[in-house]
Amino acid sequence: MLTSLGFVILGGAALAAVCRKIQLPTIIGLMLAGMLLGPQAGNWLDSTMLTISPDLRQLALIVILVKAGLAINLRDIWSLGRPLLMMSTVPMLIELTILTYLGLYVFGLHGLEALLLATAVCAVSPAVVVFRMIHLIELRYGTKKKIPQLIMVASSLEDIVVVVIFSLVLALVEAHVATPEGMSALAIAAQVPVALFSGIVLGFIGGFILSYIAKRMNKGDQLLPGTVTLLLTILIAASFVMVAISNWFKPYAAVSGLLAVMIMSSVVKGQVSYDLGQALNRQINQLWIPIEIILFVLVGAAIDTTYMLSMSGILIGVIALGSMGRALGVGVSLLKTKLNMKERIYCAISFAPKATVQAAIGGIPLALGLDSGPLVLAASAMAILITSPIGAFAMDYFYKRLLEPETDPIIEGQGEAK
Repeated sequence: MLTSLGFVILGGAALAAVCRKIQLPTIIGLMLAGMLLGPQAGNWLDSTMLTISPDLRQLALIVILVKAGLAINLRDIWSLGRPLLMMSTVPMLIELTILTYLGLYVFGLHGLEALLLATAVCAVSPAVVVFRMIHLIELRYGTKKKIPQLIMVASSLEDIVVVVIFSLVLALVEAHVATPEGMSALAIAAQVPVALFSGIVLGFIGGFILSYIAKRMNKGDQLLPGTVTLLLTILIAASFVMVAISNWFKPYAAVSGLLAVMIMSSVVKGQVSYDLGQALNRQINQLWIPIEIILFVLVGAAIDTTYMLSMSGILIGVIALGSMGRALGVGVSLLKTKLNMKERIYCAISFAPKATVQAAIGGIPLALGLDSGPLVLAASAMAILITSPIGAFAMDYFYKRLLEPETDPIIEGQGEAK
């Protein structure tokens, strides 16, 4: 297994470096490395590595949510107001609806499995978007109207909503509660607000407890040696507890442990000192580097490339229709805002790429042995392979053409988006 892990990290890092060199998202290289190392090609990975792959993806999902919580400033949510609320929900809901209907009538799935397919595919990718929005902030393109900030925060919030819906739908599928007709929708509608409310409450409780511990650990403004590492370790361990609590309550009530993880992380960042909050953010970004490599390589290794290629025409059409619905949702969300048409088009472009959430949750139905598992994984992988490079290229190419610089833009050579 250690040899396989070495192949995963070294092979993934090598192909990621190649993609970075040719201006492609690194996640494309990571997935290609997985396809080459996996059983469909080189078969260089130990069976134990493939067996624990679902657990590693669960770990990656928790780290993604901790990372999102530490990146989000609750003050930004209040300051961006209605456009943020609309952007983080409307495009996703329109794409979700389209993909669910296509799952029902194109692929012949039952109600909740069609919704499971839709939630796995529809989320936007902060992994592709956030670094480019930070780049735009540094260059001061679109910052006068807070466009990069809006896109960055809305993409993170949308992912939280999608993961919550996915976890609820998955729980209903596992419990065999749903039927293809109205019962599944009724069950989801009843459980979503309960799960959201309980997750928020649980997250705030955990966040304030950890904030108190953090303040006791680090008295004064000066960061003590080892404080950041220890606090991040406690935060991740507490995140595991949050997910465990949601599993304990599963027979009795819907509790979103994943939402609690994100809320808890955001509360901790808001309650501790600015320097400690920034240090936590930097450290989780460093931790994410090896986790990202392992996550995307293992997703690539799990893909049945023969099946995916045989379905490629239909999958591309389905993904394209969903993306059109998403773009329409962005346009609707930005009505009655100060953004002009060019800026709205750029927001729609920036909301197209998919990657992180698809990698983290796309393989779960397959790991659970659901009939729709191979289709969900193939659709998730195809969405990453298509939208990630196209979206990244479009964001890099069009920002000077669609966004206005605030005063004098910083010279391009001072920073490059990843």
